[in-house]
Amino acid sequence: MNQRPISDKIGKIFRKVPLNVVLVVPFVTQIVTVVGLTGWLSFRNGQQAVVDLSSQLQDEVAARIEQHLDSYLETSHLVNQINKKNIQSGLLQTEDLSDLGKYFWEQLQLFESKGVIYYGDEQGRFVAAQRITNSGDFIFVKRESLDTPAEIYEAGDQGQLETLKGDIPNFIDIRERPWYKAATQAQTDTWGNIFALQVIPQIDLPASVPLQDADGNLQGVLGNNLSLNAVSEFLSELEVGKSGQTFIVEKNGDLVASSTLSQPFLTDADNRTQRIQAANSNDDVIRETTEYLRINFGSLDAIKKMQQFDYRIAGENYFVDVLPYQDDWGIEWLIIVAIPESDFMAQINENTRITILLCFGALVVAIYSGIVTARLVANPLSDLNAAAKGVARGNLRETVPLSHVQEVRELAKSFNQMTDQIEASFTQLRSLNQVLSDNESRLNQLLNALPVGVAVHDPDGELTYLNQVGHQLLNDELVQAVALDDQLESYGIYSAQTSTRYSSAEIPISRALRGEFVRTEDIELHRNNRVISLEVQASPIYNEQQEIREAVAVFQDISERKAMEAQLIHNALYDALTNLPNRNLLMERLDETVVHLNRSINYQCALLFLDLDQFKVVNDSLGHLAGDRLLIEVARRLENSIQPPDLAARIGGDEFILLLDDVRDIEEAVEIAEQIQTQFQKPFLLDERHIFMSPSIGIVLADHSYDQAADILRDADLAMYQAKASGRACYEIFNDALYEQAVRRLNLSNDLRQAIARREFIVHYQPIVVMNTGKLIGFEALVRWNHPQKGMVPPDEFIQIAEESGLIADLDLYVLETACIQLQKWHLTYPHLATLKVSVNLSVETLNVDIVGRVDKILKKIGLDGQFLTLEVTEGILVKDLSETVELLGELQARSIQISLDDFGTGYSSLSYLHRLPADNLKIDKSFIRQMQADSTNYEIVKTVAALSKNLGFKVIAEGVEIREQQDLLSDLNCDFGQGYLFSRPLPADDINVILQQSV
Repeated sequence: MNQRPISDKIGKIFRKVPLNVVLVVPFVTQIVTVVGLTGWLSFRNGQQAVVDLSSQLQDEVAARIEQHLDSYLETSHLVNQINKKNIQSGLLQTEDLSDLGKYFWEQLQLFESKGVIYYGDEQGRFVAAQRITNSGDFIFVKRESLDTPAEIYEAGDQGQLETLKGDIPNFIDIRERPWYKAATQAQTDTWGNIFALQVIPQIDLPASVPLQDADGNLQGVLGNNLSLNAVSEFLSELEVGKSGQTFIVEKNGDLVASSTLSQPFLTDADNRTQRIQAANSNDDVIRETTEYLRINFGSLDAIKKMQQFDYRIAGENYFVDVLPYQDDWGIEWLIIVAIPESDFMAQINENTRITILLCFGALVVAIYSGIVTARLVANPLSDLNAAAKGVARGNLRETVPLSHVQEVRELAKSFNQMTDQIEASFTQLRSLNQVLSDNESRLNQLLNALPVGVAVHDPDGELTYLNQVGHQLLNDELVQAVALDDQLESYGIYSAQTSTRYSSAEIPISRALRGEFVRTEDIELHRNNRVISLEVQASPIYNEQQEIREAVAVFQDISERKAMEAQLIHNALYDALTNLPNRNLLMERLDETVVHLNRSINYQCALLFLDLDQFKVVNDSLGHLAGDRLLIEVARRLENSIQPPDLAARIGGDEFILLLDDVRDIEEAVEIAEQIQTQFQKPFLLDERHIFMSPSIGIVLADHSYDQAADILRDADLAMYQAKASGRACYEIFNDALYEQAVRRLNLSNDLRQAIARREFIVHYQPIVVMNTGKLIGFEALVRWNHPQKGMVPPDEFIQIAEESGLIADLDLYVLETACIQLQKWHLTYPHLATLKVSVNLSVETLNVDIVGRVDKILKKIGLDGQFLTLEVTEGILVKDLSETVELLGELQARSIQISLDDFGTGYSSLSYLHRLPADNLKIDKSFIRQMQADSTNYEIVKTVAALSKNLGFKVIAEGVEIREQQDLLSDLNCDFGQGYLFSRPLPADDINVILQQSV
């Protein structure tokens, strides 16, 4: 693309600008630029000077503070060393505390920075000389022994202890003071922590040194306090600009001294002194500077070298200098100097105002001179311009006066001649144009009435016509780009459902200009975050010489039709609730995967079959809407656990599938399963409730041995059911044994449907006895299956199958009727045992089949009183609606039927539910009894359950009692009844008859 010269672009701009502006603006611009640039450079140089000056001033102030602190701090240790040497040399005696205090008083006269000088020994004796005010008032504190109080004396003119002012209550043993302990631990000169004095409101920094006798034994500790008020006074006397300030803080943020606070501490109503945290100071500069340092360095401890920065405090910019300070004895402080920028900017701001005034004055002068010049030059040209505009508006009789300026005069003559010629030509053209206009109007009306867009392009591809519908589809603003390349850029023409742009050679209009007749629906317009699908037909138009004169394209918006088609496809392949792929799309992917498996021997995939544990509990307790929201959240978590091309699908209910493409080995699938279990450990939030949900996961690793997609899904399903059987909330990997087990379960399920009709089930009875006496009170009826080919099938193999196949209710009712008939026979045969009872287990499903009516019918048919029947239900009944459960059990109890809660402690036990249930007995599961020993965990559990039962008014029945030791322990725990192999195993009715006959 050719680039136009810059001069042409500038000329094009100035053709649109009035002559007055052309004459005035450049001159004014030059004046403003020169003066403004000068002022700006002056301002910038002034700012830099301020920065340099403030930095120099901050450094000097910080150095002076550092030098002054060195002197103050070294003096403290110097005083201690002087006193130590004088005592060790015999010049000072520690026996007379009054003389020692007078000596300390004399030192306070010499060292004005010291607030107090003191000595304490190992016997608890103590003396201190203390400065009260800067006017020369002193006191003494003396304690002769631990048995005497600490006394306060006024100091006389010669330093003697003159007048006793009183005692100090609760005076702390000096050997427990931090400064004393610090010196004894350090065994050399050391600092203590800054502390508040007990006598006057003041904070001091203690310096101490241990005093040893000639044998090296600790004799006492010498010390003195550096008055931090003196440091604050020094800071306040420093000149830091007009309004700058300085302060010192410890690394923990406590304020040490300040140039603006006469007392760098607080006092309460009782005149007790408290330290100030710099970050909590009422002084804006101290508080905000400290906060800035903590935010930018993490903590004050992190500042190891000098820092300089500028920072806005209370709406004003400050230059801040931070100097870490250390001495040889462990002091670590921060010296902070803060100077407001306004201290230096006054003159610079004044210069800036003067510069602005100069600029404004120069601008006024330049505008005035430019206007005068423009009037002298531009007025004749303005007249000519006005006449030309009149001609442009159709006034062809417009003329201009002749100017006295030769060049303008000739221009005016030529203009007047031109208007005469134009008027003659236009008269002829008007008649011809009227005919063409009428024809074009009729054609436009026809094309605009069409419900489709119509576009016409010339042989160069430029747009020459677009009807009204075309304008609506293509956007009036974009239609201004008539060149073909510009249209492609403006419209955003893409291949349907791709991000591939059409090239100019491939769009239908270009192909039509090459002589092709084109019809396509593979076009989309991407504009303003909207995608418009188009159907386009393009045809060439030839002239008399059979040359392509132009091409016409007819197009219409088919977005709604495309959207409906896409929605139909989506609905067929995706789950409406979770928007995950459904079973149809999953099976398509699985079919493709099986083809890949059979083509590549090294290719493997993994299928994870997930089923939510106890999802029905959520549906039944919180409602189906909550269940749906839970399924949606589960879907999101599963999607987040995989990456494309892996697939997450919902195949129905609470069952989900993860298809892992091209896995290396089973460990990769196991890792995904464990990640999912970890994600499910986080609760789901439903209606402000935290719901915990776990999945049972079946995993199958598929290779070239599979030739049917359904087989892969079947094997994953088998592994999932094995995970359910293993206790839920776990995963299982498919193997051949699971398949064989599934086949066996299927066969058992088929046999089970005929077993009830064939009466292949028999009932055994296990005695229930009084725990402490062994007296027989009844039996528990237990079902057994005498399979014609397999023999006796254990209950744990067919009970679950009966529940899953919906046969459990028929089986329970069969056992109930059989047991009641047998009990009635025993009552009639053995009248002395007419109080024997029978217990029958009922599943949760059986309770849903009008159990009250069925029980009434059986008892009436047999003639058995309800008081001899006990119905055992598991804790699973608690997952039902509680009020419905209470009502159901209450109806049974109203018939004198007893209710036992079976396998207590292994399921959904909840005290909030338990106390509301109309139950009579609690049966402790044999899993607790089997491992029960004195002082064992199981023993404590049984003990707790027994106590709970008594408090709730329930009888306690222990299952699985096998040894005498267990019976003794259970008797001690007041368990009422027991059953187990210690008393008798479950027996057929004939064997029970033998036992009952023996009792006679």
